[in-house]
Amino acid sequence: MRYVFILNPVAGKDSRALKMESRLKQSAEKLGIDREIIISKSTENIISACKSRGETGENHRIYALGGDGTLNRVVNGSYGYGNIEIGVFPVGTGNDFIKATGISAENYMDIEKQINGKAAPIDLIKYNGEICVNICNMGFDANTAMDMPKFRKLPFVSNHLAYYLSLLYNFLKKWGRYMEVYADGELLYKGDTMMCAVGNGISCGGGFYVTPAAKIDDGFIDVSAVSPPEKKKVFKFVGYYKEGTQLEHEDAMQYIHYKKCKKVYVKAPKPFAMVNDGDGKYITEACYEILPSAIKFIFPQ
Repeated sequence: MRYVFILNPVAGKDSRALKMESRLKQSAEKLGIDREIIISKSTENIISACKSRGETGENHRIYALGGDGTLNRVVNGSYGYGNIEIGVFPVGTGNDFIKATGISAENYMDIEKQINGKAAPIDLIKYNGEICVNICNMGFDANTAMDMPKFRKLPFVSNHLAYYLSLLYNFLKKWGRYMEVYADGELLYKGDTMMCAVGNGISCGGGFYVTPAAKIDDGFIDVSAVSPPEKKKVFKFVGYYKEGTQLEHEDAMQYIHYKKCKKVYVKAPKPFAMVNDGDGKYITEACYEILPSAIKFIFPQ
């Protein structure tokens, strides 16, 4: 088994991935493992590095040192290769995927626990020819995520503060965009949509539980389409989403259309923001499909 560590030098703040390089070398020497450290230069560089190792046919463990976006690129490059197991050291801006595993960030940052971790199958979501590991979100929360970098660049602004500033910025804008959301071929919701999330994982945006009932190994997608509530109710609802309890509150559920399914289709007459594991774009439609037990993920022990 060869252990490959892919460091994203621009993930998060303070170059946390790069600062781990010396620790990785020391731990690898101590444990006597065959290791390789790659400092990524681009998205394409991460994907191609994973593909090239998959094509050798030799067993590899590839660890992403970054956030959900870095993990997504490692998965997109490794998907389809049965000789690759995938892990993550959560040192990025958004580290939401690991919340769905029930294992603490501290354990994910423990190098020896990662090396000694057990790999098990998890699901992925395929859409428009791409792969999603955690969540594809659309609408208000996607707009918030896409506007977040402009606030993160400000002095003394943490990742969480940048998210809340972007949240406020989008709160002051007009809400809702017409969308149609289909689950397993049946109409789930159509109309003005505040946000829509298609989840394998449970949270995005640094800890907002948009699909709190999702499981990464149940063979289902969780989809949540939300119609715009009155603005005076939003801050209460944000609290629900931060706790992941919105499905338990009747005042929230009158706006939420939630279902587990195998396929989701979303379309709109005008382009809307869609964020896949932190990477955003504008689209007018997308078809999402669950890929059961698609990759082997390393759970630190």
